[in-house]
This record gives sequence, C-alpha cells and structure tokens, in this order.
Amino acid sequence: MLTLLVVLSALDDGAGGLQHHLLVSRFSKFLAEQQEELCAAIEALDASGQAFSRDAWSREDGSHGTARVLQGGDVVEKGGISTTFAVGVLSEERASAMRTRGRVVEAGNEYAATALSVVLHSRSPFVPTFRADARLFVVGEEAWFGGGADLTPSYLFEEDAVEWHAFWRDACGEHHSELYPRLKRWCDEYFYLPFRREHRGIGGIFFDDLDKTQLDDPESFARDVVAGFAPSWRAIVERRRDAAYTDAQRHWQLLRRGRYVEFNLLNDRGVRFGLSPDAIERVLVSAPPLVAWDYGRRDPPPDSEEARLLSVLKHPREW
Repeated sequence: MLTLLVVLSALDDGAGGLQHHLLVSRFSKFLAEQQEELCAAIEALDASGQAFSRDAWSREDGSHGTARVLQGGDVVEKGGISTTFAVGVLSEERASAMRTRGRVVEAGNEYAATALSVVLHSRSPFVPTFRADARLFVVGEEAWFGGGADLTPSYLFEEDAVEWHAFWRDACGEHHSELYPRLKRWCDEYFYLPFRREHRGIGGIFFDDLDKTQLDDPESFARDVVAGFAPSWRAIVERRRDAAYTDAQRHWQLLRRGRYVEFNLLNDRGVRFGLSPDAIERVLVSAPPLVAWDYGRRDPPPDSEEARLLSVLKHPREW
C-alpha cells in the first residue's frame, strides 16, 4: 500500500486530484480483498481440490497486479480472477476514444486505474460462463467507475435467466429505481458481435464512466456489484453442475466459446486497452481452455434447444 500511495502522490495535481488518488488507493485495497474472498468462494463451490495459482507482477512505474487462475476443476474448467493497478500517460488513441464517450481528457494526461476482473468458464455446457468486473479510472480532476456482470450460456434455462436478472434488478434497485433498465440495456448493446448479428449471452448489467453526476454514490454501488459476483452465479451452478450431457452438447459449448473469443479479440474495449507485449498472457487469461470453429456450420434445426438459445441471442428479452 505504501508503494501505491507513493505512485499516486507523484500524480497529484491539487486538492481534487489528491482526493481522487486516495479514492484509487481505497478502492484498490477493497478489490484486492475481494479477489482473495472470491478465489476462496469459487474453490469451495468447485469442490475438486483444485486451487487458484498466484502470479504477481509489477513494473518500474509502480503498476502492479495479481493474476489468479484455476484450471481443471470439476465446475470451473478454467477461471481467472485478476487485479490490476496501472498508471501511465494517455496516448492520443486512448484519449480520443474516451472523448467520444464524453470524457474531458487529452493525450499526455496522466492516469491511474484499478480493476478486478473475473471470467469463469464452466466444464458443463449447462453451466453458463460467468464474466464480471469492477474498475475505477482517474485522470486529473475526473474519476469514474465501471463494471458489471453477465452470463454466456450454451443452453437456455429460462428459470436461470429470470433468477439471474432478478438478482441484479434487486441489487441495482437498492441504489436507484431506474438503474437496472439502463444497465441491462447497456449490457445488451455492449456485448454484441456485429459480424454474427447476435449478442454474446443473455446479458446482465454493464456500466462505464459512472460518476457522481449520474449516481449519488458510485463507489458504494460498485462495491455492492462486486459483493454480488459469487452469490449471483452460485445457485445456477448448484442447480446444473451434475446434469449429464452428450458429446454433441459439449461440442456446441465449444462452438459458443468461439463466439466468446471472437468478441474479446474483435470488439472488447478493455482487451484492446490492456494489450501489450508484457501483458498478453494476463489479458488472454479470459480465453477458454478449449474452443471450436466448424467451417460452414449451419444454424441448428428451428425446434432444437440450440436454436432456442440463438433466438434469445439475436433478440434480447426482458426477463
């Protein structure tokens, strides 16, 4: 924590800047604590005896983080729970992208960011992939939060989808009555594969650039979102984990994972932001362990379970 404060003090540019940098320090500490709690919770849920590895890294500028990875579990075939604290200077490309979202930043501005990211790829095709994150970005006098949680199933179970969205509807409702519809729509719009003309999963919530002009206490909301990561997924896992499946259903899961990889590499803003020669392994920790692409594969028969999923991916529903 001392190193973090030293780095942030070097970025300080006045009272407002110092306040925001202390916010980064406080939120970084919270995310590191949540990483440990989440790893313990997922290990207990997986119950295979497999544990998350630990890969801590740091750079001379003070940026640092820890990648925790579980592989070969009974529930989690591969999962990553990672923290990152980064400082740097905005390039013109990154500053321009932020300006298109309404942020007042310029190339050359110093920034500090902290994040927790979670991706859990399940072994069973009946247990959906879980993705979630929380992040804070500070540039000068500006500070904003981002994050969310979404599901990517291979097979559609309506009770799971209803339960999932009810969980996040209630969580958002604790902070503002109109928050969930906005973040649910934002999630549907963001996790979209334009070349496939389908959404990546059944959604959830997604938010970016959230500050006090939009919500009274965005930090409190971001903390509550993180606290909901494990509980929102656990009941679905327990309901589906032991169901038998066929080789054909497993192959369909691998094909759906192909769409997941496509979105990350072609469309995801966070992946593009984080890519660098020294970070490629940590960025691609979100990739599934096995994946399939069948050349020229046609859509499944219209009366099949696979087609039922595709119908929802092409036309998101209000659950």
